[in-house]
Amino acid sequence: MKGRQFCIVAAAALLAVAALAPSAEAGVGEPERVTCMYPVWVGFGPVHLANELGYFEEEGIAVDEILDDDMPNGVAAMERGDIDCYLRTVGEYQGLGRRKDTQGIIIGTIDISTGGDGWAADGSIKSVCDLKGKTIAVEPNLPARLILQEALRRECDLSIRDTNLSDIAAADAIGVFASPDVAAVGTYEPVLSQVVATHTDRGAHILVSSADYEDLILDIILVHTDELAANPEKYVKFLRGIYRAIDYFNTNRAEAIPIIARQFSITPEDFEQTLENFRYTPYEEAVEFMGTSDQPGRVYDIFRTTMELNLDFGSSDVELVPEDHITTRIIEQVEEDRD
Repeated sequence: MKGRQFCIVAAAALLAVAALAPSAEAGVGEPERVTCMYPVWVGFGPVHLANELGYFEEEGIAVDEILDDDMPNGVAAMERGDIDCYLRTVGEYQGLGRRKDTQGIIIGTIDISTGGDGWAADGSIKSVCDLKGKTIAVEPNLPARLILQEALRRECDLSIRDTNLSDIAAADAIGVFASPDVAAVGTYEPVLSQVVATHTDRGAHILVSSADYEDLILDIILVHTDELAANPEKYVKFLRGIYRAIDYFNTNRAEAIPIIARQFSITPEDFEQTLENFRYTPYEEAVEFMGTSDQPGRVYDIFRTTMELNLDFGSSDVELVPEDHITTRIIEQVEEDRD
């Protein structure tokens, strides 16, 4: 969402955060401690907010937070058992060689992109269908790629392979779009809007974004599969704390925004600018997304859609089925004793 990359901090700062973070290995396997890793993205702020407000402590658990943007690091850490919680999009969850028995199962949702990811195109491109045979550029594993794939499929019955696709770093989109040979670039906010503002001479405009494909880019909470089986109650408490924090955010924004902003080394004003591009999913909406054991929710359909797109692109090499990677039994218990 990666308006989430709006919150990029300098590498030195990230290293400093990592150095200060609690030892992950020490927390895994403890019935009253959750060690959670997530990227530098304000959409994951409710975890920190719940910690700062004392909600996890009230639930009787301790939560260690580790900031790390490197997805291979996160997947490897969970596979080793160094962490027992990780936050990413549904589409990202499916990548990096995941199999049925790879550690990590989805237990809840936390936020959704509502315009923070998308594509800027030059004035000659009126619809995604005009991109057939054109040179386009995107960082392969970001949500913008999924958005364009879905748009091409729905609107034109085309594949992203029908374009001339180049790989770039999303943060470089402004410079890349300076080339008249590049018809469109995929990126995240605020870079997406900056491409448009910088290249008015080319008639740059936002062609398609996550605002056009409701709930395709959904961030989820995944936890260590074996650890969940051993200590399910602590994850009920973990989710309850997160959804209490989201409720607090929605009713006390002036107080909540500075707390989350500090965690990601940005100003409250910068954080506020991201709010039109995503929203947190409160408990009631998360339940709708997840569903129940008797009636699976929308997240199952999202999983299938992104699975098709990832297989078509080649970022996944085995078809995964949502029933093996999603469980509703934890979120179904969260309502108990919830404020």
